[in-house]
Amino acid sequence: MGLRGIEPVTGVNHNTILNWVKLAAQNLPNAPQSSEIPQITEIDELQTFAGSKKKKVWIWSAIDHGHQGILSWLIGDTPGRCSTATFEVLWSRIGRWQCFWYITDGYLVDSRFIEEANHKRE
Repeated sequence: MGLRGIEPVTGVNHNTILNWVKLAAQNLPNAPQSSEIPQITEIDELQTFAGSKKKKVWIWSAIDHGHQGILSWLIGDTPGRCSTATFEVLWSRIGRWQCFWYITDGYLVDSRFIEEANHKRE
């Protein structure tokens, strides 16, 4: 569910929710310790708007398929940066893990970076 979709359900403004996400993200590590590298990493994106529809925000996350918690994340809200540019930064972090599988929802950006042999789409 996008941030704008969460707004009517919770009654909380989507900009407030985005600020909460950014605040919570400050306490998360950028990547796991080497002993925590997962065998299977799930990668997902959420795209929303901040302030106006002209300012897109991409939130990318990578989680360990076998354990709870976020392994790596990235919020791309720099004007002019698209989903590909944001994902490229996240991939520079998680691509080095060399997981057995990277699971995605098949979003077009994923295929530009993840090798077909290691990419599973769900």
